[in-house]
Amino acid sequence: MKTPFTIVLFLMGAWLLQGCMADIRTPLIEREGITASNTARGKMLLEKAWKKQGLDQLQQHRTYSFQGKDVWKGLMGKLGKPWPEAEVDLQFRYAIGTFDSQVSFLSGSRTGERAGLQSWRYYEVDPEGTLTFTNYNERIGFGLSAYQYFFELPDRMLRAPIISYAGEREFRGQWYDQVFVSWEQPEPHREHDQYVLWINRETGLLEFALYTLRETYLKMPGASAFYGSIQFADWQDIDGILIPHRQIVYLNRPKKKPEQHLHQLEIRDFAFDDFPQDQLYPDPALEKLGDDKLVSGN
Repeated sequence: MKTPFTIVLFLMGAWLLQGCMADIRTPLIEREGITASNTARGKMLLEKAWKKQGLDQLQQHRTYSFQGKDVWKGLMGKLGKPWPEAEVDLQFRYAIGTFDSQVSFLSGSRTGERAGLQSWRYYEVDPEGTLTFTNYNERIGFGLSAYQYFFELPDRMLRAPIISYAGEREFRGQWYDQVFVSWEQPEPHREHDQYVLWINRETGLLEFALYTLRETYLKMPGASAFYGSIQFADWQDIDGILIPHRQIVYLNRPKKKPEQHLHQLEIRDFAFDDFPQDQLYPDPALEKLGDDKLVSGN
């Protein structure tokens, strides 16, 4: 358990970092910038991982759903969790290639309730089924969109304008090719995130991803100086697409010991096209935005 003194030191460190932005460019990217040869190699590696996972078949489907147990650990877990509880059972429903989504609470203080996003408009559904568009919940809205982004990560990354080979690295006895992804410019800027994707040379799969957090519901000083990383594990074939049924998230870089994670999402009952897509569009009059991230909140 964190002592008050430890918490004070943490907050002081956050205050000192205020105004800084995380920069996760690799030494190769910092040294060479974005070159034509590294761009071609990076795109080739990312496309191979995309096909290896079977995501070239993703657009054959319209929706997917799954249940999961989400567990957040420690002080940072308490600060960062998007849900009311640090350990909770949830059901998610998503429309592929959009941010139209819904979460059902299967345990905790909100059991029986649902929350969702339609064209970045936030709504809630009570246990009796009454749906109300209400003030945007930054935590739940962020959780819904971020979790979907990670499930579709290689597919989303292929559309980015900056993709570059970023060097190699060894981690936990495995060798990885790194691919850097961003928008507008490789240097850190507030409008867009940076990603570094680690593709396992042996399996060909995207097993780790580092990412910045330019937009976050955390309002504490220095939040933009932190970044995160996610590990994809326990791959299972669902209709020809490999789905990671365990996603492990770390504060900053991946840790050599997996148990030193920030939170872990364990997946069960993943299925494509198992519910009516109209369920994610309670207001048919709203314009569909697809994967447009320019509009957020309401």
